[in-house]
Amino acid sequence: MPRRPLLAACLLAAACAAPPRQPFADRDYPGTLLPAAALDADVLWQQRVTATWGEDGRRGFDAAVQKQGEALTVLGLSPVGAIGFVIVLRGTEVELQNPSGEDLPFPPRFVLLDVQRTFYPWLGRAPAHDGERDGTVGDERVHESWQGGRLRQRRFERLDGVPQGAITIRYEWPDDAQPTLAPPRTVLDNGWFGYRLAVDTHTEMRLPPPTP
Repeated sequence: MPRRPLLAACLLAAACAAPPRQPFADRDYPGTLLPAAALDADVLWQQRVTATWGEDGRRGFDAAVQKQGEALTVLGLSPVGAIGFVIVLRGTEVELQNPSGEDLPFPPRFVLLDVQRTFYPWLGRAPAHDGERDGTVGDERVHESWQGGRLRQRRFERLDGVPQGAITIRYEWPDDAQPTLAPPRTVLDNGWFGYRLAVDTHTEMRLPPPTP
């Protein structure tokens, strides 16, 4: 299997518990992992994720993302509703809970990177005016487009050009969308590895701060 479709299959394997033939290392997916608390809201999102790759690769699964205090938790469910994995980021430390008993074919950091690229702030708070803005985080250039007071697109590119291309995220806000942290739909196109993740957030719940 070519490398790009293989990585997409790996990202899906946690949900379907189907181990691929080739393991991956942290260095295979470059990027800066932010501390969990970089998202200053405590929130729970329930989501439906649809991943596509290649000409006809497609897989959907349910997921939940929770940020509370110093912890970011990502939970993926199998097609039958069983817990496929639980990934917890505390500060900058990554923990993996794997009730399925199957080894993840990729580091859990890969999942956290895609979650943070999509839902975390990268260039500070929302700008006072609509338009474009750029910044550098770690070894990546980040570009954002804002319209109507909402983030519409975000793009990541490596400063050294390795991998080539960009990761582009589109934020879809219907005209009647409620004022939530996450838009009803986001679409991440990973041009480095050739997969797309469409995330439909159907529930957002604000959480109280964790008990000391």
